[in-house]
This record gives sequence, structure tokens and C-alpha cells, in this order.
Amino acid sequence: MAETQSIEGFHDPDNAFVGTPDGSFVPARELGLKLPIKIRGKAQGQYLFEGPGGGTYRVFVPEVITSGSRQPVIHCEKSQVVFADDHKVASARGMGEGCP
Repeated sequence: MAETQSIEGFHDPDNAFVGTPDGSFVPARELGLKLPIKIRGKAQGQYLFEGPGGGTYRVFVPEVITSGSRQPVIHCEKSQVVFADDHKVASARGMGEGCP
């Protein structure tokens, strides 16, 4: 990664999961992460970052909003798309729901 990027937030903080150094997945909210989090690298569609205890943690790219994410494209109040920094992965929330 040419520029240092950071994780600025989670699209769905209550339901986001993070991979721990031992390979298990835990809810991000249980880790007490302090945002923003510096991204150390990227592997297999996941961002790598230092988490509690100094271990390397993983989170899938579509789960997070990074400092390199594009602005959301709002189609209606409940529908948005946020593109990852590489513009190959997007996160869509509320798609298929009717707009008022």
C-alpha cells in the first residue's frame, strides 16, 4: 500500500466480525478497538491491522470504511454503496428495499 490507510469505521458496527490471531472470529464491538486503526497490509480480501495485545487481526474489506473509501452514493434514505479503496469491492446496505 503506497499510502498509509486506516480503518475509519465499520458499516454495521453491531454485526461486524474480526479475525483474531488464533484464526477465530469475534464481534468487533467486543475488542474495544480505538478508531481510526492503521492498516498494516492486505491479504485474501482482508485488511490486516494490529489489535489488542499487539497481535495481527483481519477484517474483510467490505466490512469497513477506510480513509481511502469513496463517498457513499445515496439512492434513497436506506440504500447506499461504498467502494473500497481498490474500487473492486463494494459494500451495499439496504439494497432491494423500497424507497419512500
